[in-house]
Amino acid sequence: ALADTRIERLLFLDTETTGLAGGAGTLAFLVGVGSFTPEGFRLRQYFLRDPAEESAMLLALEEDLEAAMGLVTFNGQVFDLPLLEARYIVGLRRRRNLVASPHLDLLHPSRRLWSRALPDCSLSTIERQVLGLQRSEADIPGALIPDLYREYLRSGDPGGMQRVIYHNAMDVLSLVGVATQVLGRHRQGDLGQLSASEALAVGRWHQRAGRFSPAEDALRSAVDTSQGSLHLEALRRLAEYLKREGRAVQALAAWAEWHDRAPADPRPCVELAKFYEWEGHDVDQASYWTQEALDTLRRWPDDWRRQEEEARLVRRRTRLDGKRSTSAAGGGRLAS
Repeated sequence: ALADTRIERLLFLDTETTGLAGGAGTLAFLVGVGSFTPEGFRLRQYFLRDPAEESAMLLALEEDLEAAMGLVTFNGQVFDLPLLEARYIVGLRRRRNLVASPHLDLLHPSRRLWSRALPDCSLSTIERQVLGLQRSEADIPGALIPDLYREYLRSGDPGGMQRVIYHNAMDVLSLVGVATQVLGRHRQGDLGQLSASEALAVGRWHQRAGRFSPAEDALRSAVDTSQGSLHLEALRRLAEYLKREGRAVQALAAWAEWHDRAPADPRPCVELAKFYEWEGHDVDQASYWTQEALDTLRRWPDDWRRQEEEARLVRRRTRLDGKRSTSAAGGGRLAS
């Protein structure tokens, strides 16, 4: 929905609220919005000096929302946008369907790209470890913000609000940086700049979107540059992709390497047994890989999972033995 939208028509949005869990009583007392203009990037922050000003703030914010063709947030799909929708109903008695707007929620692609490499995918962690930014001491942890606003309403002292406003401004500016990094990593032709985990994530994204050629390129890049458990996952994803595309012959090498690197995992053996039984029409090879799969199960705990998998493999082996016997009998009659 955003593919043909000019960057000047995107609105980068972040809220600060009186409660991190949301809910009907939660108020968005500070809303930061940023957009690109011919003069540069413009940041506006709407702050409620008093909750009674909410209706005026929502009316002012409406001008920015109506000018935008799409929204960019971080976890806005489940937090910021539903909250603002609720406040428009409460404060102005009108509905604004923000959740259905064209929207890039950066939380989801960030998790896809960096969940394996970062301790968490919070905006602050991505700022430090992906963007290479460090906030000044003026910043404040988000968890403290609701209490600071309540203290401001009680005492009238705006000192603490300066830190909250700084925090919100940095969040909006970081949305631009994170969006740049996310979109850059998903751009076709830049695979050499990606880490193995990023290439794997991009490959899965292209695959789900039906872009099969760039999906394969990214998955192969992940296989070539990864190590350890990530290499195994990349091999598995590539083999699954090739099989789904009707190119199981090309998946043979991936299944074989997967088995060599993970001898306690029966899945590549099962895939090889299936291939040789139904596509390769080689009963001996199918029987060999079925037995290999059974042998790997000896490394598993003797529980119901092992018993179920063993039962399936034993049925396969029995069927293959029957095929071998039928083939042998047919050969004997032909010879006589």
